[in-house]
Amino acid sequence: MSALAVLDRTLADSADRASWLAVHDKVIGSSTAGKFAKPGSVETYVRQILEPRTFSGNDSTRSGNDWEPALLGAVGARPNSLLIHHPDDRRFGATVDGTKPVGDGFAIVETKTKHNRIVSGPTPYETRQLAWQLYCIPEALHAEWVWGEIVPDEQSPVRWRLRRPIQSITFRRDDQRIVAATTLIVPIAHAVLAALDAAHTAKVPF
Repeated sequence: MSALAVLDRTLADSADRASWLAVHDKVIGSSTAGKFAKPGSVETYVRQILEPRTFSGNDSTRSGNDWEPALLGAVGARPNSLLIHHPDDRRFGATVDGTKPVGDGFAIVETKTKHNRIVSGPTPYETRQLAWQLYCIPEALHAEWVWGEIVPDEQSPVRWRLRRPIQSITFRRDDQRIVAATTLIVPIAHAVLAALDAAHTAKVPF
């Protein structure tokens, strides 16, 4: 059983894509929370939620999905498909890429595939995503951010190969990047929810 399943806070399973999307659209997830960069832009964030752009993926996202099992396997993590809500708010949630055992507990794992890029760590957006996942799943001991840098290779069956071995960084909850990101995004998320409620109740245009 998944380390997250035992938390008894599952909202949906992405293995059932249609039902997962139906629930996910009602939840502030890590992809949305990662955009919360400015407290003064709540109206913009609400508008983006109420008027979402359709995105069905591209070659990069599909390639990222293809590489995800290898990235998880490199750090001994198991894949996760469960959308888990925050203990105190069912409208705050996250679907982490994977989990791994750590002593008597577990860590959450986020994977990224970087195409033709050399990186040393997450972008500010990706750090906010990670902070949100840790916020929604307080039982996790820490988070691991795992990435693979891939370059074109016509000899490879998948047309890409790793430029160097898979890399990872462990983020503790007291890491200043996580603390700062959490301090920023959580109040914005509450403000966004309040504005969404007002928009739905009073039909206030945004």
